[in-house]
Amino acid sequence: MNHRFIALALAGALTFTTLTACGGGNTPAPESSAPVVENSASPLPESSAPVTEESPDALPESSAPVEESSEPSAAPSTQPTTKPTTTPKPTNKPTATPKPTVKPTPTPESKPQTSAVQSVWNDISKLSLPNLTAMDDATLSAMYGISTSDLEEYVCMMPLMGVHSTEFFIAKVKDGKMDTVKAGIAKRQADLDAQWSQYLPEQYELVKNYKLVTNGNYVLFAISEYAADAVTIFNSYTK
Repeated sequence: MNHRFIALALAGALTFTTLTACGGGNTPAPESSAPVVENSASPLPESSAPVTEESPDALPESSAPVEESSEPSAAPSTQPTTKPTTTPKPTNKPTATPKPTVKPTPTPESKPQTSAVQSVWNDISKLSLPNLTAMDDATLSAMYGISTSDLEEYVCMMPLMGVHSTEFFIAKVKDGKMDTVKAGIAKRQADLDAQWSQYLPEQYELVKNYKLVTNGNYVLFAISEYAADAVTIFNSYTK
């Protein structure tokens, strides 16, 4: 029912509009009295483009065309790949067995690295002896009557203090001079006997019990409580 009423109302409105248009068509349009000016120096350009009203909600279209780049996009930079460290392959060569270190055979005391004369004295000096001092060539000649020209090497020790009779003479004698050297030793022993016979009986006993030993060209004269030990040491180096 409502639809029919609305349709009738629209039809009536349309009829009224048509009649109004027909009645106003008989009035002639006024002619323009303004002359037409030809060859105008500055003709106004006529816009041939129709003016269009933009809808308030319409977004403006960009007139600039979007240019698509024809150049190929740059390839992404790639960082150099770090090569992994290669693990060294194990060698198949067998490990060489180290050669055993050969230790040098210790030299026995009977075979010294130094001279026999010096080695004999080195061992004797380790005994409990009083303080001794070495005789020089002049003293040896004065007390023993022995010239160093008859010796290849010697060590002669006498006490620092006059309360000891301890004395050692060790030498390597030149060929053919042993009797001369022994005569000098005998002279020294005789002088000591005369000296100590009147002085300190204990020391005199050492003088009387002196040791005189020869081995080849080597000779030992010892006055000491360790005279027997000195002979053993002397024999170990000179025999």
